[in-house]
Amino acid sequence: MQEPSDTNLCKEYGVCKLVPATLDHVYKLGPKLRHYDRMEVGAFFTCNEDALLNGLDKDDQTYTGLDTQGEPFVMFGVGIENNQPYIWLLGSKGIEENALTFARQSKKILPELIKPYGVVSNLVYADYGSSIKWLKWLGAKFLTKVEINGYLFYEFIIISK
Repeated sequence: MQEPSDTNLCKEYGVCKLVPATLDHVYKLGPKLRHYDRMEVGAFFTCNEDALLNGLDKDDQTYTGLDTQGEPFVMFGVGIENNQPYIWLLGSKGIEENALTFARQSKKILPELIKPYGVVSNLVYADYGSSIKWLKWLGAKFLTKVEINGYLFYEFIIISK
């Protein structure tokens, strides 16, 4: 993992805290991923931890959101693979438990996170209604449906403002 270039993102947000992701976070969060997050992972990786480790290894920046007890409830990152900037996020039910803080802060953090890339993209599981709604709220544009390993996804982009 590369050291985050913008450590200004690492701070307290309401009752939650954002910190650089660590191996410890991977192994604490992996077993707790939400159902549809596990579905997304299953299309590309053998287990939840492999997906989180992949981000930790390849991202330019990888962060973990911690709850009031210091437990990880979300990991996300940005980077470039095959000359294509990407963004990703995997989380536990802690996202719903911290919904207001998560929603407000994700809208504030996103522009800072993606600014160096101009545009980022990824796929979202087609049946993942809450994630699709959240991505639309963040300004994502959905391009096309894609089938990968028997799973149906929507390809999306988010353009930096």
